[in-house]
Amino acid sequence: MSDVLGSSKRAREEDLEQDHPEVEKVACDRCRQRKTKCDRVNPCVQCLRTGSDCTYNRGHQLREKRQRVLISSVYERRLEYIANKLDHLAEVVGRLSHEHAGRATPAGLRLPLQPSSHQPSQSYSSAPTQAEGIESTLFAHVIYTAKCLQAAVMDPRLPHSDARELTHALNSLWSTIAAQKQQNQALESSQPFAKVFLQSSTADFRDLPIPSLDRIMACLRLAHECSPSRLYWPFEFGSLGDFTHYVIRACSPGPITEMELVIVHYVLAWLFTECANLTGGDPLLKQDYEVQALICRQSLETLLGSLSFHVATSLDAVCAMYMATIHCLQHGKPFTAWSFITRAALISQALGLHSRHATMGLAGLEEAEEDDDNEKQRKTLLFWAVYVLEKALALRLGRPSTIHDADITLPKLRLDRRMASLLHNRLPDWIEVAGLYGRAYDEICSPKALAQTADVRESRIRAVAREWEGVIAARGELYKHPDQWTSHVLPRGLSEFIVHANRATEYSVLASIHRAIPSGKETQSPAPFSSINGATKPNPESLAAARLSLAETDACIAATFAADAATWLSSPAFDTWVTENLLVAPIMPFLILLGGLVHSPCAEESDLDVLRRIVDGVGRMERVARYARCRKYGRVFRALYDVAAALVAVRGKERIDVYSGEMGVGVGEGGELSGLGDLDAFLDWSGGEWG
Repeated sequence: MSDVLGSSKRAREEDLEQDHPEVEKVACDRCRQRKTKCDRVNPCVQCLRTGSDCTYNRGHQLREKRQRVLISSVYERRLEYIANKLDHLAEVVGRLSHEHAGRATPAGLRLPLQPSSHQPSQSYSSAPTQAEGIESTLFAHVIYTAKCLQAAVMDPRLPHSDARELTHALNSLWSTIAAQKQQNQALESSQPFAKVFLQSSTADFRDLPIPSLDRIMACLRLAHECSPSRLYWPFEFGSLGDFTHYVIRACSPGPITEMELVIVHYVLAWLFTECANLTGGDPLLKQDYEVQALICRQSLETLLGSLSFHVATSLDAVCAMYMATIHCLQHGKPFTAWSFITRAALISQALGLHSRHATMGLAGLEEAEEDDDNEKQRKTLLFWAVYVLEKALALRLGRPSTIHDADITLPKLRLDRRMASLLHNRLPDWIEVAGLYGRAYDEICSPKALAQTADVRESRIRAVAREWEGVIAARGELYKHPDQWTSHVLPRGLSEFIVHANRATEYSVLASIHRAIPSGKETQSPAPFSSINGATKPNPESLAAARLSLAETDACIAATFAADAATWLSSPAFDTWVTENLLVAPIMPFLILLGGLVHSPCAEESDLDVLRRIVDGVGRMERVARYARCRKYGRVFRALYDVAAALVAVRGKERIDVYSGEMGVGVGEGGELSGLGDLDAFLDWSGGEWG
């Protein structure tokens, strides 16, 4: 054996001496990579043929053991989240490279997902500019009143000498109505909010702008330190600690629902607005708070305009839909608010909030039994808040409620001062009044009620009117003691404005209730100037309530201009709230008084003076920048008033001409009266209120 080994060693030495190439133990790197046969000679035949470098791995390396990696669903979501963030960061960097170097984003804000203009898709799409529209339910009454005025103007018994002036006023009215109708159609056909977030595979609602965490915490600290009498806490269904959990979820990585983001942006918009009003003499800090509030408000509207059709059945969804409704009402979007509040009502009933016995099954029953007292109180408050808002909005839009009183077994909730606020003045009778709203629709406006006979309808309407008069009387005592229904320390001018605004709304509802009483049994008016069917003539109760409502509106306008600007809130949301509450209430009383002037030639001149004061007051308000939204009502009010004033003037002149012919009184060429008879008798005949 040793001889064989020795001979092979000598053979290898002889080969080296003869300059034979060295034979390697492994194939060269190129042959191993290409999976070709190698003769293991340095250089090998394959490398010589191709002219490549022939290299060998001299060291012996052990193959690493394969380790199976187990990735859970949590890790997969985190990896996907990181990948999406990297994609977003790449898009932002690419966009910044195409923008000017001097353009910067506000400090402390997260950049939204917004690709540059050269990319084919956009994450945001802008809606048309919001028109100054009037909701269709109220505008339908305006058109009906205009038709009544037109019928009165076209009465052939009116003198032809004054037809030109009447026709001019009537044409101006219809031109105003046509222009307003176009604006209403533009509003109804456009998106309810300015921006819509188009969801894609890489889009995320987290990319919406939100103030920095240090600003948010400073705002929350101020809310914690301020007393309820100075700062309104907008998260009505939870404490400061509960809302802090939502903020942490919104400002940190991890999953978060759309409903939670709606809650966060809504509450932050309110809090930053409240903090801006508490800054005192620091204009820079106030401006910064207002900017942060505007950012939250814009992100909130982007969220609301981009919500999917399917909404999760949860308490957060009910709370978010309720907040969205309030936001829409404050910005003059009642129909959009109706879509949100109906969702909140249906989800709350699906969760069984309306009854202690209605649940979603065994799991829901077990969860309800484990709730503590605070959680039960929160659910009770949430349901009744949705109930009150849904009933009021249903009556305003003339739609049936989605909540049936017969299905509710939850005890009614009595309010305390902590649950009141400046913009949500809830009186202790809030639930009873909401129930009356529902009965008013069922007994007056529903198709079943309209199918009843005139006697049945009249008896039911008068019963509802008596209940509403009782509400007005009871609230009159509450208005004398603001500390019983609000926890805020309100300036005197502002508290008076709130009381007058509430009374204007209450009398407006009463006038509308009385206006629905059928007048089929009334005799036709003997007035020679009334060519309208007697069924459209307002009754005395409706006219009296309308006068009271317009008087309260006039007091609101006076309080607005008399108040000290420093004591009033100066935020866009508050200004919009003032405008909508101030001008929605007098529409029906204004139209009712116009109807009284049309159908009653001997109507009191004071009614025309009341209408003139409202028109002049709205005209003054629309010249103020913060109340510029009054223009949409001021144009219509002015056009209606001009026709009514011209009609009353023509009728008064006709009465003078008729009496002058009877008494032998005429007008000479120089304008002097000739043949003047018993002037006192004429004053008695005409009512003594001419001139």
